[in-house]
Amino acid sequence: MKSFTDQKKIEILNIALLTAFAVMTVLQLLVAFVPAVAKLFTAITANVIVSQAFTIAPFIFFFVYCGINVPKEIKVVKMRAGDVMLTILLAFLLQPVLRFFNALSLVFTENETTGLVLGLMKQLPFLPALLLTALLPAVVEETVFRGAVYRTYRKASPTRAIIFSALLFGLFHGNLNQFFYAVVLGIVFCCLVEASGSIVSSMIVHFITNALSVCAVYALPAAYETMKEATDSYRKLGMTEMVEYVESLMGDMTLPADEWLTQLLSQSESVNLSIGMVFMNFFPSAVIFGLLSALVIRAIARRNGNWNRFRVTFLGADAVPIEKMPTGPYDKEVMVEGEETEGDLSLRILTVPLMVALAIGAVMMFVYETLKMLPRTK
Repeated sequence: MKSFTDQKKIEILNIALLTAFAVMTVLQLLVAFVPAVAKLFTAITANVIVSQAFTIAPFIFFFVYCGINVPKEIKVVKMRAGDVMLTILLAFLLQPVLRFFNALSLVFTENETTGLVLGLMKQLPFLPALLLTALLPAVVEETVFRGAVYRTYRKASPTRAIIFSALLFGLFHGNLNQFFYAVVLGIVFCCLVEASGSIVSSMIVHFITNALSVCAVYALPAAYETMKEATDSYRKLGMTEMVEYVESLMGDMTLPADEWLTQLLSQSESVNLSIGMVFMNFFPSAVIFGLLSALVIRAIARRNGNWNRFRVTFLGADAVPIEKMPTGPYDKEVMVEGEETEGDLSLRILTVPLMVALAIGAVMMFVYETLKMLPRTK
């Protein structure tokens, strides 16, 4: 079996990243300009499966070619029940933070996820949709960005590894809307993996974040049907004020559920947000829940004996001797000063293939956003 230096692994990984970005770019161009390919990708199932397959394929080659023990290298470690519960709590605490960054992006662009999930609802039942758009991306994208990318770059510098992996994660989504909160999630996921010592934790939060969008869209028609039945009953009983109140909240209650949902989403996308409105309505809750999220990550780090290393590596704190660390039922700090904090600063992350991959991602996102602003011919 071949043995590679850490620098060589970084270089091979960057070639895999360039391949992934190039392949996704070619796919986007084929969908845009070749009708036969575009027709194939109108099926959401094919779209998601093919894109996820092309995402992970270069990194499977990276793992195999470099002879990497994947579970060990990317930290596929079983989590305790308490850590799983804290991770699930973190997923929900992060939602106001993500809403802030999503709203901030909508000042400059359109929502990209609503149309995908709505199209999915029309093509698939709930469970297959959940597996395709929540579970599959969580496993694939975490394996790539928090597994292959972050763990490999971490050998050079943990801080630079977080920055580059989060930036690549954002660019790989290919649009400005998802770029905003994907970068934020990328940073949080890296911190969470460091705190828990397991990539399973970031997969859980990634899955829940995606699943909440799917659940919301699939639940809305059922809620609409319930309210529609109630409105019909109010109308029969002559309760016109109640009917008017419900319709002021829900809109036109005579439409079929799918048409109502499409109209509702269209109306929400037509709202013009300003930066002032975003900060006034979303920023306070984002700060509060962001601080709570940080406390949960700290708790997870302490429970797994990783807090001392975490604070030295990412917060710039001095290493605290083990005997002076606060003790608790789960503390098992084993860090000594200098352990896995700085990485090997002689290693270079930013090689030519990575520069090209970043350029491709940025250019394609710019082109995509520019094309959206052009008038559409009917």
